[in-house]
Amino acid sequence: MKDPNLKSVVSDSRIEITFCKPGSCCPSIVVDKNTDNVIIGGTEEGFTTFTKEQFQMFIGEVKHGTFDSYL
Repeated sequence: MKDPNLKSVVSDSRIEITFCKPGSCCPSIVVDKNTDNVIIGGTEEGFTTFTKEQFQMFIGEVKHGTFDSYL
């Protein structure tokens, strides 16, 4: 079942996932094969740019469970 709070746009070279709940801001994650950076954020909360290497390190920590006790 697809989460109605997630919207994804996928092409051969780009993926954009937007997280949006009613009454809240709607940040997104954008990964594009044609750039060296990953962009996270949105108009209301601002944007943060990570290198793809930094983003991969972050994903590794998430998969490892580093943040589990905080969520």
